[in-house]
Amino acid sequence: MCQSKLFDTYDMFVKVDDDVLYDPDHLSDVISRMDIAEHAMLGFLRLDNSNVVWANGPIYAYSASVLRWLCSNEAALNRTRGTYEDVRFGHAVSLNPQVQYYNADGVFDPVYHLQYRSSRMFVQFMQYGRCKNVKD
Repeated sequence: MCQSKLFDTYDMFVKVDDDVLYDPDHLSDVISRMDIAEHAMLGFLRLDNSNVVWANGPIYAYSASVLRWLCSNEAALNRTRGTYEDVRFGHAVSLNPQVQYYNADGVFDPVYHLQYRSSRMFVQFMQYGRCKNVKD
């Protein structure tokens, strides 16, 4: 993404796990309320013992300015490599003190996560976040 300079083409970037269902219209509505002209990051955010913010799991979004900064900062970019890319990405972004965080907890409706029960492909849907239109 850095070499292709996609940050010059798009305003926001969204990373979604391959086993997550989400409502694109709701995501668009949430993003429209963010100040994406600034360094902005949206996600299920957590704070670790070192006061480092990290993104958690199924979906997160970040502005073009965050990607532009990350691509120009080799030390931060190196932190994104490896397993648990959501955590690593959040740690890298937290090196930028200008980032404005938007927590998706209680904001994303609906977000589901699939649960794979066995290698025989039994799949069960479970509620990941708060869902307005789902009956129990």
